[in-house]
Amino acid sequence: MGNIDDAPVWAALWQYPGSIEVAAVEGEIVRTAVNLVSAQPDIGAILLECSELPPYAAAVQRATGLPVFDFTSMVEFFADGLTRKPFDGLGH
Repeated sequence: MGNIDDAPVWAALWQYPGSIEVAAVEGEIVRTAVNLVSAQPDIGAILLECSELPPYAAAVQRATGLPVFDFTSMVEFFADGLTRKPFDGLGH
């Protein structure tokens, strides 16, 4: 599987809204990411562009060992910039 559009459980989400097999979808997402990284070993990070994918980001990261970004990580990055904590030094 090289494309998430080829994943049958994922495709069913759009045909039958409201019914979701979370573990099955996670398996498809993770397999797709692992296959992508296997086919393109120079990939340094993964961007999950669909708003339905953030729940699977941690599983993709565990499986691939790569940084995984999505719109929630973008919001967290922005929010962290608004709520900076004082720098406590380098631990000396």
